[in-house]
Amino acid sequence: MPYRHAHWVLLALFPLAALAFWPGYLATISTAPVQLHMHGITATLWLMLLVAQSWSIHAGRNALHRTLGAASLILFPLFLAGGAGVFLSMARGFAQATSPFNVVYAPRLALIDLVSVVSFALFYYEALRQRRKVQLHARYMLATVIFLLPPILGRIAPLVPGLGVHGPAEFGKLALDFQLADALTALIALGLAFTSGRHGRPFFLAGAAVLLASLLFEFLGPLAAWKALFAQFAAVPPLPFALAAGVAGAGIAYAGWIAGRRPGMREAVAA
Repeated sequence: MPYRHAHWVLLALFPLAALAFWPGYLATISTAPVQLHMHGITATLWLMLLVAQSWSIHAGRNALHRTLGAASLILFPLFLAGGAGVFLSMARGFAQATSPFNVVYAPRLALIDLVSVVSFALFYYEALRQRRKVQLHARYMLATVIFLLPPILGRIAPLVPGLGVHGPAEFGKLALDFQLADALTALIALGLAFTSGRHGRPFFLAGAAVLLASLLFEFLGPLAAWKALFAQFAAVPPLPFALAAGVAGAGIAYAGWIAGRRPGMREAVAA
């Protein structure tokens, strides 16, 4: 099984995430909207799941590893539902001009979120489909973490001297912060792809997806046509939208699970 010590690396992300999301979420957690709670809880549970999966398989706890894999079939749709709620919240913040930050960056960051969620779903599907192939299964699952890195690194970047933002007049620096976060994430993914040899496809695709998101952030996000389309999502009812995302997630999980069955099992089901 590859990446014997991956769970220690994943555990290190927890304090980084706490530092990144302290000002915008954890410091005001009692008044934060429910969609942020759902997104934060499901993202945290996903990281905890990967930590436990990595530890369990390397500790010889195969039954626990399989149980955790089954639990991911429930957690994944909830993660998508939470992400859908955050997307609509960003659209409302932009349409209602709730802050200068939302006016400037919500449409651009929404594109990064869209690419990340679609890629996350694709990687989870592939992890399920390839679960009989240890090298690919492990890498597709671990590569889902790649899409959690830009939001963390992008919020930590302003702590670096020279990259801090002290008011709307310096909002231009935030674009640089987000782009640096994407660049560092892509380098991490491509480095992992290079060191994985012939099994590097999952990390290579993750790096490519992050670079695509960066390009959309820079060139599509500022366009008036995209902003007008994004603002339309402010009128979408949150609960049906989140439920639809959750149902789509359940469908993706089911399709991946069925696709990963042994050939003999698939033939038996078809009969």
